[in-house]
Amino acid sequence: MATTIGELGDTIPTIIEEAQYTQQFKAIMRPLAWNIPKGKGTTVNVPYFGEVVSRKLTEGVDMTTDEKMTDTNVQITPYEAGLKIILTDVVVEDDNEALIRAAGNLLGDAYEKKRDIDLLERIDNGTNSLCGSGNALAMGHIAAARALLMGNATTDGGPAPTPYVCVIHPFQELDLVDILTPIVPVVLAASIGYQAMGGGLTDDVIKNYSIGKLFGMPVITDGNLALTAVSAKGGVFASGQRGGIIYVSAREPSVKPTRDESLRGWELVYAGRYGVGNYLNGWTVELWADATTPA
Repeated sequence: MATTIGELGDTIPTIIEEAQYTQQFKAIMRPLAWNIPKGKGTTVNVPYFGEVVSRKLTEGVDMTTDEKMTDTNVQITPYEAGLKIILTDVVVEDDNEALIRAAGNLLGDAYEKKRDIDLLERIDNGTNSLCGSGNALAMGHIAAARALLMGNATTDGGPAPTPYVCVIHPFQELDLVDILTPIVPVVLAASIGYQAMGGGLTDDVIKNYSIGKLFGMPVITDGNLALTAVSAKGGVFASGQRGGIIYVSAREPSVKPTRDESLRGWELVYAGRYGVGNYLNGWTVELWADATTPA
């Protein structure tokens, strides 16, 4: 006898619960982006206005120069993303909880990785790029990135709004850890030993292996940043509402089961719809730096 949709009553909620949990746990970029819900229509339009100029006036002389408001439209078209797995009747009949939860993990993790990568790729559109492929990331690069955001020309949108955030690959973070925890020789009673240079930030890095904050910005690692040869493209950008990177939510992902009789199982389609974009490229600074695999 074929399995009916009613018999999936306990299975489908388990998969949804696990998938949603995985999304929240894995999410790195979405909370950092400017989140905009899609309204009516197929696209989302986010305009920004150009600069107007104020001039010195002369008493008694007519002001004849008009300033025109010009706008540039950032258009984002959401697209569908998703995947499918097949849950056989045997798994359902055996009530294999471990496999069911594994299915939820696979769905949620794969969808979130795709969404995260789509957002991370927007960093590459930054007007400025610092450090350079194969060069070790240093704190000075991160400070320079912040300065570029704060000093972005008014003709290019003006200073990027705060807060700022730094997102880098875990292998790039290692170069910062090496800077903050140098090992220096010290003279002990009868020999020479070695210890890390002290300091509040250094001590925290040694204890927790976490940079935490630099120059007032959280430093967040994301292993979904693509590795190109021995480098990765992280970056510093204006985050949150009206920030440099936009995420448009058109439809949150959900599971839809479809019966496949010849396969004797259920196709579970996990799909959603979203779009990504850059508001102003000057509000993102790329950090293209060494990300060699530690050895």
